[in-house]
Amino acid sequence: MSDSRIHHRRFYVPAERIRDGWVEFAAAQAHQMTQVLRLRPGDEVSVFDGSGREVVAALATTTPRRATARILREARRMPGPDLAITLAQVIPRGAAMDLIVATGRAPRWLRIVREAAEQCGRRELPAIEPARRLEEFLLSHPPSTPLVACDAGEGNRPLLAVCGELRGSSTITLLVGGEGGLSPAEVERLRSHGARLAWLGPRILRVETAALTALGIIQASLGDWQAPPPGGGTSAGASP
Repeated sequence: MSDSRIHHRRFYVPAERIRDGWVEFAAAQAHQMTQVLRLRPGDEVSVFDGSGREVVAALATTTPRRATARILREARRMPGPDLAITLAQVIPRGAAMDLIVATGRAPRWLRIVREAAEQCGRRELPAIEPARRLEEFLLSHPPSTPLVACDAGEGNRPLLAVCGELRGSSTITLLVGGEGGLSPAEVERLRSHGARLAWLGPRILRVETAALTALGIIQASLGDWQAPPPGGGTSAGASP
């Protein structure tokens, strides 16, 4: 049976801990394996390094503080998405202190990224870039990449209609504002930069919900959500 039809527990492990046919897990992962998941020596797990490589390995050492696994084989290579989406999220006002204590928040954000990748089956870890002002962001934004900004302003078209203009794009940047939306000055600056202004419907969404909704619309319209599941299955469900 192919790897695509077997659902192993997935763990992110940096490339330097995957070498010479063995995997060395972090202490927190060892605790999760033994105390939460109740995994034992001989159980198979999937391990990915965040840069595209994934292997299937059999657990060898399993203690609450240390776990190792012997690599059995390379996992089947999965094609990457045809569409790369960059999310530019305006930091909500309530999280303004995050800018001041950014070094303290970064590890938490990275942990969230790793855990999300483990769950969803993604092999590459999304990059988190430092926060910057809108003007700095626009100056560094690639001119060849379409920029879509969500805003409920009068005359803006539905995001689904905007997506119709972007078919064939391999990269898209999505900008989502904070509470209260974008200011008139920000909207004007975005327009002058060539951004497409789009709205998400008549209901007011929370900041985090707006980002997820917009990403879902773009993926459903332009991404790989219409592709069949690996292995030719037809059922849908959550990851184990």
